[in-house]
Amino acid sequence: MTRTDTGTASAATTTVPDAIVRVDDLSISYAAGKRRVPVVRGVSFAIEAGRTLGLVGESGSGKSTVARTLLAHLRAGSVIDGGTVRVDGADVFALSPAGRRALRGGTASVVAQNAGQALTPSMRVGEQIREALRAHGEPDGPERVAELVRLVRLPDPDAIVRRYPHQLSGGQQQRIAIAMAVAARPRVLVLDEPTTALDVVTQAAVLDLVADLGRQLGMAVLLVSHDLGVVSAMADEIAVMRDGEVVEHAATAALFTAPRHEYTRALLAAVPDGRRPGGTRVVPDDATVPGTLGSTATRTAPPERAARPVVTADDLVIRYGRGLPPAVDGVSFSIAAHETLAVVGESGSGKSTLATALAGLVPAESGTFTYDDGTTRGDLREPIAGRAPDLRRAVQLVFQNADTSLNPRRTVGAAVARPLRLFSGSSSRERVGALLTQVGLGPEFADRLPAQLSGGQRQRVGIARALAAEPSLVIADEITTALDVQVQAGILALLADLQRERGLACLFISHDLAVVRGVADRVAVMTGGRIVEIGPTERVFTGPNHPYTATLLAATLEPGSTTLPEVGDGVPRWRQADGWTDHGDGHRTRNWEDA
Repeated sequence: MTRTDTGTASAATTTVPDAIVRVDDLSISYAAGKRRVPVVRGVSFAIEAGRTLGLVGESGSGKSTVARTLLAHLRAGSVIDGGTVRVDGADVFALSPAGRRALRGGTASVVAQNAGQALTPSMRVGEQIREALRAHGEPDGPERVAELVRLVRLPDPDAIVRRYPHQLSGGQQQRIAIAMAVAARPRVLVLDEPTTALDVVTQAAVLDLVADLGRQLGMAVLLVSHDLGVVSAMADEIAVMRDGEVVEHAATAALFTAPRHEYTRALLAAVPDGRRPGGTRVVPDDATVPGTLGSTATRTAPPERAARPVVTADDLVIRYGRGLPPAVDGVSFSIAAHETLAVVGESGSGKSTLATALAGLVPAESGTFTYDDGTTRGDLREPIAGRAPDLRRAVQLVFQNADTSLNPRRTVGAAVARPLRLFSGSSSRERVGALLTQVGLGPEFADRLPAQLSGGQRQRVGIARALAAEPSLVIADEITTALDVQVQAGILALLADLQRERGLACLFISHDLAVVRGVADRVAVMTGGRIVEIGPTERVFTGPNHPYTATLLAATLEPGSTTLPEVGDGVPRWRQADGWTDHGDGHRTRNWEDA
């Protein structure tokens, strides 16, 4: 794809004669009562075979709306106000119903953000691949299905095809979704946040797979993402969207080294930098970039260690059923007041199980797991129903997905009032308004429904709901995963402010190591249900490291890097050994030996 404008938006596509995708002056609006609200305005770009265009911008910028037009898809109530979308020479919105069916999955395919939701839970994945093949008249025998499974680098195709989606990891589910998307050898592949929920090692492997498939099949790829590290490693060019318009369009390297538009500079400034101590958590001033959330609060120094930890775990074991291997196996750690302990690791490492056990949602099988903040004491091995009211109040969980944790039929005020009423007996409108103001929203949000809020605003409601109990410890489980970089920075700054003001302890679960470096005082690295390294954040990030930690750090994608990291086949070349090595200052690594 040839770039047509070195300043702001690319305004023409005629300089790309061989483009498979050609979007010209596209404008879209949707109905809001009797008004038409523009959501996309004058967007133009083109993509050639074997090339990738990255589409970035904040939530609500219109990037996913534009991406879905390549499959002739518009959400209900939306209309094309002007312009055209051509895929493989055809105007997609002029196609007949039969033509659109042939387009979707045949000429153009999409890989959605959450493969777990995109796959049918009651159907084996092999049958779902066969269904994708049959829909486009492709051979659907066992050999072709196995070929597709091998194409996406899944081991043991005969076993994989017999499994249901819930029996696969997140990375395996995403690979099945990719296999279905490329089953009919499409000419265009739309990737809509394809790696949001994946750990860094799995993400690198999936992106390497997509890059190889793009070259092998000669596809034009449109990558929609808020992860600028992913986009910089995958895309040949980047278009930056804001308020429905492309404000800058440039070659990837040029955009990262010399961004021209103030909004592009603001996006880059908001990205945590995993290469520097403390990371970077700078959110531009609202007066410069309207609509930005948050503050410029950062963690500048580790807190003073409390004489006694708030949470203590010793040789903790958690399993989901008798006869199953433990999800958490012999884990020991502590968290002090004012302190943030981050837990990182791949999908299935046990980090979220640890969080849910701390919240009382799954019981511990054995080991010591206690809470003591000087006022409230209790046994955390007890499930939530068996805990005393004071302990339930003291430990609160902020869920990963605010969309599914809020009742869509109840107002924001009702969501916040319920825990207020439960833990304090008073849920006046004034108290609800004060909590919403504390998380940067304001009392006027109390009457809104979750659907009327942005992703960042919904996450702030989730934080307000947790704070309603006046906890001493907050569990933040992947709370920024689905947020764009500016909203993410605002949420993390809010959390840092609240810790300073309230003295909160925090267990922070994340797969984003750059974010972790910016927010955590200490880091615990988990794999296979065990902690293999733990210590102060900078000691963990600078080493010496356990080989698994080294793999995680090597797989991290930094914005501006134009190459994907080498992660190999993901098979460990080490095995656990007895004991630990103490590197000083609380930094310890589990012993290991070459496999």
